[in-house]
Amino acid sequence: MTWNSDSPWHEPPRSAISFKRLIWTGGMVLLGLAGIMVATNPTDTAYERFATQELSTYIEDNVCGGTPLPFGLGSQCTFLLQSNQRQIQHLIANSTHQRNFLFFSLYTTNLSLDDSLPSYQVETLGVFQNFHTFKIQEKSQG
Repeated sequence: MTWNSDSPWHEPPRSAISFKRLIWTGGMVLLGLAGIMVATNPTDTAYERFATQELSTYIEDNVCGGTPLPFGLGSQCTFLLQSNQRQIQHLIANSTHQRNFLFFSLYTTNLSLDDSLPSYQVETLGVFQNFHTFKIQEKSQG
């Protein structure tokens, strides 16, 4: 027996209703996810705070606590680091390029303090108000 759309006595096959409902529901879920991604795409200020914290933690762990420092700076290292957070954030802000793709952002930070020190390029993905650093590369001098 075939389905006759003109007949009031026959309903469309269940599989046709289920497939349409599945497509509609899937579309609404994707639309909702896209809206959430747009709303939670982190700002450049949020990235600067994140990167400042990450860099400060790295310096504190690897420089302040891990290496003897000249001129008696070892005992003052953490204090100097904490008291200069604004300057570190400013350095990061001036060294970062954000590419906003509406649903997520990519941040590229080129850290270079002096020609005698190594410089680094850091790439980070920002999505759902979170950051995921996926590449840290030391750049060659010159």
